[in-house]
Order: sequence, then structure tokens, then C-alpha cells
Amino acid sequence: MKTSNTFWIVLAILPFFALVGKAQTAKLNLKESSILVKGTSSLHDWRCKTEQIAGDISYKAEALTLKDITALDLQLVVKSMRSIKENGNYYESGMDKNMYKALNAEKFPKITFTLIDISNVKASAGKADFVAKGNLTIAGNQKPISFPVNATLTANGIVFKGTTTFKMTSFGVTPPRALLGTIKTGDEITIEFNASFKNN
Repeated sequence: MKTSNTFWIVLAILPFFALVGKAQTAKLNLKESSILVKGTSSLHDWRCKTEQIAGDISYKAEALTLKDITALDLQLVVKSMRSIKENGNYYESGMDKNMYKALNAEKFPKITFTLIDISNVKASAGKADFVAKGNLTIAGNQKPISFPVNATLTANGIVFKGTTTFKMTSFGVTPPRALLGTIKTGDEITIEFNASFKNN
């Protein structure tokens, strides 16, 4: 009888062991995600939003506590980046054309990010903070980049928020100009992201 009871106990807890360390895959939910690029110019500060973003992630979590991210890839369509005013309205397309030219969008239509690893992880149920390290590719030039990330985990997926700042010239991109070169764009840009992934 004791052996029989042990068998049923083991059988009952097996599903829980199967879940431990199991990788969960998820896809980016575009409607709930945003990537905003901010910069300066000799005339005024500027910003643009990206309207076409795709991504996939594979991560491990236990009881909504993040354990690891084993893979993460993001792709941004360059020609979906649109300059916007403070009120959310679009600027004229001429500004965007200068940006596409600077990013060589015809030859390199996408900006990509591939995660290498995460470090300094501080995780609790439903929340996590860590430093993400990955390869960012802009205009065909790939560079490693690291930045802090805040994550929120739910039963349906995971959401990442954060910012990172770098210089366009570090990726071989010449800051765009406008009005026959009279308006000059600053070299440094800041990216603010809110990436929401839904479990498959």
C-alpha cells in the first residue's frame, strides 16, 4: 500500500517538474508595443515612431518569476519610421526621406536586434530588472550594445520597457540634414521601447 501511495504522489507532481525550466515562446504584439526614437537638431528636438515591428522571444519563468531569456530577436522596418510632432501629428514626408537616405533604407530595409545574454538579474513574482546585451544592426553595421531593462510578467506573456542612447556615427550613419544643410541633426539619439510579447 505504501508503494502504491508513493507512485500516485510521484505521478501527481510530475507535471510540475515538467514545467520547471521549460522554455516559453512568444511573439511581439504590435498593437501593444512602441519604439520611439528621439534626437536633437539645430532647429528643434525631434522624434519618430516605428509603425512596423516584429519579434520573437524564448524565455524561462517559474511562478511568474523570470529565470532566463534564451533568445530574443527584433526587426524594425526603416521606412515605417515616421517623424511626429509633440501632439502626435506627422511632419511632412520630406523629413522622413532624409532619414531613410541616411539609413540607406533601400539597401538595408530593416534595423535588427539579437539578444546575446542578460545579466544583473533581479527578479520577483511578476517583475524583473536586468541588463540586456545584444547585437544591434543599423544600415548594415553591427555593434554590441548593453542597456537596462524592466520586465513585467503575466500569465499571457512578458513586457519589456527601457531606454538606450548611442551615436549614429558609431554605426556608420551620417546624421541627416534638411533645407540644403541649414538644419543639422545631432549625432546622439535615444531609443525608448515598450515591447509586449504574447505567449504562443
